[in-house]
Amino acid sequence: MPAASAGNQLFSKLVAFKEATPGTIPTLTSGGRRMLVAPTGVITTGTIIDLGPERSVAIRNPLISTTATITSIEPTLSASVPAISIGELPVWLSMTRTVSPSGTAAPYGWDYSYSMGTAANNPTSYTMVATDGQQQFALPYCLVESMTIAADRSGLTNLSANMFAQTIQKSTAVLAETLPTSSFMAGRLWNAYQSGTVFPGTASGTAMTYLLDFSLEFNAGITKQAYLAGTTSFSSHSESNPFTGTLTATVSSTADGISTWYDAYQAARPVGVRLSWSNGSGNIVHILAMVVPTAVQPMAGVEDGLTTIGLEATLVYDPTSTKSLQIIVNSDLSALP
Repeated sequence: MPAASAGNQLFSKLVAFKEATPGTIPTLTSGGRRMLVAPTGVITTGTIIDLGPERSVAIRNPLISTTATITSIEPTLSASVPAISIGELPVWLSMTRTVSPSGTAAPYGWDYSYSMGTAANNPTSYTMVATDGQQQFALPYCLVESMTIAADRSGLTNLSANMFAQTIQKSTAVLAETLPTSSFMAGRLWNAYQSGTVFPGTASGTAMTYLLDFSLEFNAGITKQAYLAGTTSFSSHSESNPFTGTLTATVSSTADGISTWYDAYQAARPVGVRLSWSNGSGNIVHILAMVVPTAVQPMAGVEDGLTTIGLEATLVYDPTSTKSLQIIVNSDLSALP
């Protein structure tokens, strides 16, 4: 086979198109956004075929060629974004909660203050189109089940997202999408603050100058719902799972680090955490969370000759603010693609 007729990693891409109606593929010839993900290994088709291995048909091989039956089609996507940009972050977050941006000029404000009560977060569904330059697949009704935002001192802030989709279809549409030009988020531009037992604000807290890296994983409680509805795909989604999350981090073994994390761990005391990023040009990200340390390991390792503390903290609900997690992004993105 000539190489020109086979898919090429160089031309592989994932393109996001916002859906007006969940599950209905929008026009793919305009309005999409190219997502800067690792190019391969994103899709799992999720087609389940029942060959009937437990049937007895009085022959040595009971699997009859004409009786294979598809029982469900539940595709999933696992996207790894090695370098998340300030313009791409709101697109991913919108698949966990829908918000309207504020402002009439860049930077535009996107405030993801997740509901912890009966009010719905109403995530925005997308059709994701994956292509290698030759073969192309469209996956409608994509929503994020879990997401991780992470950063360290040696590179760029990264993101990963696990999504479900309703179906997977071959596509021949000539895609039209914008080529992202937003700046990436250098890991060293994050600052960390702790606000004691109070849920943090965007300017509150005592600086934690000893943070070396962090990883925040959260699940917004979104799940697919399948019924006996004449289709092998799921019918709708619900926000019926618990909203959960975990913050893991490495910090220098300082007196402040011990008093903030080890002492809170030994007292089962909550800690308000603010992780703030800024490039000095108006683009800002605030991650505000209430956590309880559930594992703290003193003298866990060594970095640059100095001992470190390893910690893991669980996202918890703060009764006073009625919040667990809030993510605020001031971005050059004016509207969802």
